[in-house]
Amino acid sequence: MNRSLHLALTGPFGSGCTTLAEGVLQQDPYFFKMISLSSYVKQAWSERNDNKDPKEAKRSELQDVGNRLREENDDRSILAKKAAEEAKKTTNRSTDSLVFDSIRNLAEVDYLRQEYRDLYLIGMCSSENDRWLRSQGRYQEKGLTPSDFKADEERDQNEDNPFGQQVALCMHEADLSIANDNEAMSAGVSITKHLDDKLATYIELLKGTLRTPSEREWIMSLAHNTSLKSECFKRQVGAVIVDDRANIISVGYNSNPKPLKPCWDDHGDCYRIIQIEKGLDELNHCPSCGKPLHEKKRHYNCPSCGKDLYKIMFPDRAMSLCTALHAEEMAILNASGRNLKGCLMYTTTFPCFTCAQKIVNVGIGKVVYVESYPDLHSVQLFDKLKDTEQRVTTTKFEGIKARAYDRLFGHWRQVTEDQITIKKRKRASG
Repeated sequence: MNRSLHLALTGPFGSGCTTLAEGVLQQDPYFFKMISLSSYVKQAWSERNDNKDPKEAKRSELQDVGNRLREENDDRSILAKKAAEEAKKTTNRSTDSLVFDSIRNLAEVDYLRQEYRDLYLIGMCSSENDRWLRSQGRYQEKGLTPSDFKADEERDQNEDNPFGQQVALCMHEADLSIANDNEAMSAGVSITKHLDDKLATYIELLKGTLRTPSEREWIMSLAHNTSLKSECFKRQVGAVIVDDRANIISVGYNSNPKPLKPCWDDHGDCYRIIQIEKGLDELNHCPSCGKPLHEKKRHYNCPSCGKDLYKIMFPDRAMSLCTALHAEEMAILNASGRNLKGCLMYTTTFPCFTCAQKIVNVGIGKVVYVESYPDLHSVQLFDKLKDTEQRVTTTKFEGIKARAYDRLFGHWRQVTEDQITIKKRKRASG
């Protein structure tokens, strides 16, 4: 490669992050040096289990160890720090291209971005069914079922536990989103060839090749910019409705309905989080094993049996207590009764079930989304209507996301003008 690149990979288990790192980025012509944050988790699991082979570990056990490493060190970025330290010892920062695999907590993203100012975070996205097909062998050999896989999936997106797996939030922070579903395999193409073909054009862009954004990248950047109007500091979501010619009809963001104040102004914190923390603080004994909890410390996991107390106490993540209008429903309301039949919606997440109902009701025909864990109830609703006139097709967004938008596209005009000027001078000097 002409110059070094620093990449980080995040995504749900089975989405292809490690395949991309090992099967594509480490190979010719890229030759990236790979450092996996999960290697430190596997090492710690082995040390805590009589030096057993980490391949014997269940995914839930590795999740527990990762959470405990962050909590025991009171440092959510501990794994990223280990990775950066390893990189300093084994690579040349100015010449070696690096890829950090298995990013699972927002603090890890933040730390690596501070260490590597030129870092690009790639989010890998696949459907739950495709992820299970790729992972089922590893689960079945340990006597586990799709229910166990689903439980691990839910823990991976446990964004309210600061020391836990926050894959959905990490995906939200990605600079580049890559869709990695199984259509390549059904067409007889190997998964590594499929990913290599997808990545090639993006690598050139990250290295400095000039182009303007695609239509999808442009509209999704509008959705992201709209999300920044949200005053919810847990998650900012944006939605844009366009017609079949990409004309903007309406936008929306998640917000408490007027005249309610934002939660931080009314309560000093997210109202939902206040209720979660109150419930955990009042918990004296583990609901699972019955053993007492340390009174002066808020526990997200039981120190005795390791069970996820947050999940036990709030199986719906206390979403029923959220007071905000969602971005998708605000966009529909802001359309002020216009005919939305056949229109497209771009949203920075996947619609929840109540938003999906509204999308169907107004006749929106397509949803382009950025989301690692789509709401399965919404998926089922859309699937139920696939053979009707009110069908809604859903498409994963792929491309450059808003965080890297100006960084990659903002200099196109100036550079192009400079190139044209140079060509004119050469012709004139003839």
